[in-house]
Amino acid sequence: MTLPNAVVKPSVLPSDPRFSSGPCRKHPGWSVHPTMLRYVGRSHRSSEGAGRLGEVISRMASMLELPDNWLCGIVPGSGTGACSMALQNLLGPLPVETFLSDSFSQYWANEIDTLALAPQRRHISAYGDFPNTSRIDPNHDIVLVLNGTSSGVCPPDLDWILSDRAGLVIADAVSAVFTRPIDYDRIDVLCWSWQKALGGEGGHGMIALSPRAQARLNVGGPKPISRLMRLHNADGSVNKAFFGGRTISTPSMFAVEDIHSALDWAEACGGLSGLLNRVAKNYAVMDDWVNSIPWIDWTCTNPAARSACSITLRLVREQLTAGETDHGGKIVAEMIRLLEAEGAAFDIWSYGDAPPGFRIWAGPTVEADDLAILCDWLAWAYSETCEGSIPPEPIVVRHGNFPPSTARAVQPREESACPPPAAAEAPPSQTLADCYDAILFDATGVLVSENDALPGAADILARLNMSGKPYYIVTNISSGSDETIFARLRSAGLPIPAVDRIVSAGGVARQPVREELAAGRLVSCLGSSHAAHDIFGKHPNLRCADTAETFDTLVVLDDEGFDFKRAADNILSTFQRRLIETGEMPRIIAANTDIIYPSKNGTLVFGPGIIGPMLQAGLAPFGAPPISVEIMGKPGKAIFEKCIARAGTDRLLMVGDQVDTDIKGAKAAGLDALLVTTGLNSRGELRQGDNGAPDYVAKNLGQVFDGSLFRHLRSAKHSRTTNQAWAAWNENCGGDKAHIGESG
Repeated sequence: MTLPNAVVKPSVLPSDPRFSSGPCRKHPGWSVHPTMLRYVGRSHRSSEGAGRLGEVISRMASMLELPDNWLCGIVPGSGTGACSMALQNLLGPLPVETFLSDSFSQYWANEIDTLALAPQRRHISAYGDFPNTSRIDPNHDIVLVLNGTSSGVCPPDLDWILSDRAGLVIADAVSAVFTRPIDYDRIDVLCWSWQKALGGEGGHGMIALSPRAQARLNVGGPKPISRLMRLHNADGSVNKAFFGGRTISTPSMFAVEDIHSALDWAEACGGLSGLLNRVAKNYAVMDDWVNSIPWIDWTCTNPAARSACSITLRLVREQLTAGETDHGGKIVAEMIRLLEAEGAAFDIWSYGDAPPGFRIWAGPTVEADDLAILCDWLAWAYSETCEGSIPPEPIVVRHGNFPPSTARAVQPREESACPPPAAAEAPPSQTLADCYDAILFDATGVLVSENDALPGAADILARLNMSGKPYYIVTNISSGSDETIFARLRSAGLPIPAVDRIVSAGGVARQPVREELAAGRLVSCLGSSHAAHDIFGKHPNLRCADTAETFDTLVVLDDEGFDFKRAADNILSTFQRRLIETGEMPRIIAANTDIIYPSKNGTLVFGPGIIGPMLQAGLAPFGAPPISVEIMGKPGKAIFEKCIARAGTDRLLMVGDQVDTDIKGAKAAGLDALLVTTGLNSRGELRQGDNGAPDYVAKNLGQVFDGSLFRHLRSAKHSRTTNQAWAAWNENCGGDKAHIGESG
């Protein structure tokens, strides 16, 4: 390999170094022409102002070749506003299926849940690919992103969407319009902005509705939607003036003239086909360069799902040794600093939730020659950053294969009386993580202790992020919503890429609790008011156990931020009274069933799940039957079923530190489980009965990746994977699978 210090500094700069993914580069030849200022300071309600707004709608529809029977309008809040408007006005009658291929698709999925717009099923894939589309229900609505600017991922095609479907298809096309063909037979709602492909000003978006979407809107009636997002009048009728150019809020008349300028340029390029040709040429430049450079790779490794305009790249990181998971971000940051200092490129860092790398806009306003020059500058910046740091024989890390660690301190559940010969080592490239489609991690005791990340946890997640291996944090923490838990774990130093990676017991409990509230029942939460409102929203029938005098349903959340003793006394009194008066007791929905958990200093403390044994003991003198608890968190099946649905597979490995919750719950759900001795089992204090025995025991998380557990893969569901790996290894190394397989 040629060392990067052989690269000569380029002598030519791009004609325009702005490669931002939003707001995007202005069209070639752009300037503030005096005619663009003629309506600045004029009312958008004037005949001239309204006329120019109407012309934007008609010109956009013509340029995009929208069918004549579609309606189109201008929306506040850019493409984000357009998507929110579509979700809030149109979702509800049917369940919705969301495809999480990008940070923004995750935002829409979260908004659907937060606003309780519709029952939702999420389809998730490894970062850098589009989810499996084979399991959709044509009777459900669909929400998807047509071009992911953060991940560089697009749906390979839309053939999986039926033309005679019952549901609507809502498409976030913010960066897809004018950059890729759009099949209007398979889309019902199109949302985009002025500031992407055409390089318009920010703050203005657009929405287009098919006849099917219009029909849904007509029968939808008034909904509790903010005025800024509402497509209905106060009487429930559709706001037809909106689709004629009468905006809901005041637009910038300069921005209106600016987008007219962009449309003039687009027409001069040959319209939609001319813009698509420019994008294709830009992609070809970048693809040729990436294929010729050994140290750079696409973030989206599936060419069929790769965006042609959102160029997302990552370092192959060949100059790093095992364990040096931090340098990729440092190298990228230094390269970007050099490029900006030279005036060669601005704003090309990867999106906040993405792995360290580059995000380069290659839409139609960008010149192919500028991208070719940028590639030369990237090569120079890399050589400057890495000069003298690359070893003679670099370790190449691509697509999830990581160098093995030297650690070997992994203990299988059972030890063979005849250990295998020392020469019989597991193939280094095959690790426990390789044998599963996704990894499930407990939070407390495995990744964090209170608000601090445990040693090695951040590195493990960074390693998974770079490999594209999906993982989820499966936690009984119920002190807040998934978004709150996500923020807390991120602040602890864990590089979790998006909130959809959080599967919390509180989140699982949200639906049954909301059903209780909707039925008019009084719900009391064992937890703080902040936690209850954050998870379930505010409701007059939702109370906290330390203040509620009576209730129909008890929800067990947390043990902090309120008077636990007072709450326990109130709960006991209510249960006793109901038992005596009716012979029945309130319903119990338990999110957090942890009876104990490790504190930061290593001591054990009682968790909120202790309320169950306390109630059973307190009510025993009154002849109370065994208390029935509906478990939403671990070890209940509900939270693991949610993990399986979110991952789209049951080939999952649960990594936990508690036998009674993590391990038993996973085994009951049919999943394999690894007990890591970093939390409650750090001193082997807990029993490991046969019905809760883990498949593996490890001293730290690193053992999931170092290959030392490979010989102990005994799960039937992975026998094919291990047999194939052993066959390949035996062919190359002459190993003896029979001896090794007998080790337990």
